[in-house]
Amino acid sequence: MKKLHMNKILAIAEVKSKAFMGKNCIIMPVFALGFTLLMRFLYSRMPAEGDVASVRFAYGLALGLVMNIGMTGIYCTALLLAEEKEKKTLRVLMTSSVNGLEFFIGSILPPFLVTAALNYVLIPLSGCAIGGAGLAVFTVVTLLSSLASCIIGMLLGIFTKDQVSAGTLISPVLLILMFVPMFSSLFEPLEYISRFLFTGIIMDTAMKLVIEPDISVDMLGLVVLALETVAAAALFVVFYRRNGYEKD
Repeated sequence: MKKLHMNKILAIAEVKSKAFMGKNCIIMPVFALGFTLLMRFLYSRMPAEGDVASVRFAYGLALGLVMNIGMTGIYCTALLLAEEKEKKTLRVLMTSSVNGLEFFIGSILPPFLVTAALNYVLIPLSGCAIGGAGLAVFTVVTLLSSLASCIIGMLLGIFTKDQVSAGTLISPVLLILMFVPMFSSLFEPLEYISRFLFTGIIMDTAMKLVIEPDISVDMLGLVVLALETVAAAALFVVFYRRNGYEKD
């Protein structure tokens, strides 16, 4: 196993953080925040009785989480890698003393931290409250989902040549991961598929945590999340070796 140098990882993370603040990326987390706030505003204006209001706010939180993980975790990670390829700075990094694992960790660190942090910000922004054991469950599920999304973003980024092609490649993946759980309540086949997507698991978990604060840990969901994270990492390793950065 290659030795990791923390100073190199942090240096790459710093470069990626500056790139993340560009207009093409920073708009994605802002969009997730704005969308969640809009949903709260709309739902608060609707008449509701009993637990209907809680269900609506929980749904707004769930949608915001899916938006954040899809747009910030997947899209921004892939776009940053595509930008490296387009500007031809990737080849310089790969021919320097930076190894592939250092570049990978440094690249996913900024979008992962932003995605994970915003997941917590979305809770009060949506008008919901999660505490106690529920917050622990929320933490595990959102961290695994955020990590899986960033790895998928890197995986998609391998196949992109520039930022334009990145958008073309990422869009259908995002549509599946975001729209399947969003419309799962309308179609039974989508509901079944959603149970095995990390976006569907986080959406379902968020709603249950708000509506049923004493919910127990969904072991099947955690297993699926862990397996999908490992599978995404394994696929990344495979395609990295076949179409890796050094071949650009």
